[in-house]
Amino acid sequence: MRIEFKLLIGFLIIVGLGLYWFFSGVADAFSGTYNRIELTSVDNQKIYIKSHNWGVTGDHQLTIIETNDEREFEPDSTKQMIFKGLEPFLYRVSNDTLFLILRKKSTIPNEFNSPWTIIQSEVDNPTMIKLRRDPELKSM
Repeated sequence: MRIEFKLLIGFLIIVGLGLYWFFSGVADAFSGTYNRIELTSVDNQKIYIKSHNWGVTGDHQLTIIETNDEREFEPDSTKQMIFKGLEPFLYRVSNDTLFLILRKKSTIPNEFNSPWTIIQSEVDNPTMIKLRRDPELKSM
């Protein structure tokens, strides 16, 4: 009886550790990852393209453009340009101008303080697919 009790306790400990490991991994998957690209203009002004991906397979994404350099962010539509969806746009930089090629334009908020000029060009899906092959255009 004593050996069965020890085996049962050992089994429960192993199952408990396995469940803890599994659920901590699931929680990490839902918290997501943050990415940031820093763009610098000719006169050393910076702007940041940031994304937050989350979900078990990372299939949810929120992308913002702002002047704050912190990696993690909370979306604020009064100060940031906000884009939803995976890889919402292609971009290129020329001097102090950021060219965005996207499916749907975002509003540039009044409190978006940056010397950068942002030009948004809407294209349809077939055009976007073709442009993804252009080496001069980058995606997040």
